[in-house]
Amino acid sequence: METLHKLSLKEKAGYALGDAAANIAWRGVATFLIVFYTDVFGLNPAAVGLLMLIARSSDGISDVVMGIIGDRTKSKY
Repeated sequence: METLHKLSLKEKAGYALGDAAANIAWRGVATFLIVFYTDVFGLNPAAVGLLMLIARSSDGISDVVMGIIGDRTKSKY
């Protein structure tokens, strides 16, 4: 059985800064994709919004499902 320890404030800040940097990069890509789909491909902005909504929703659902699978898996790996 693993021993749990509390994260220090320094560790929490480190994880938060890393996550913030990744989110800034991904938001830039998402913003570029919206402009690209509407201006270059000529898609309807409502269709692009729906596409983004479906992609985010399916990602959110799959994240939860994989978390459940990971929690229930008993393996040394």
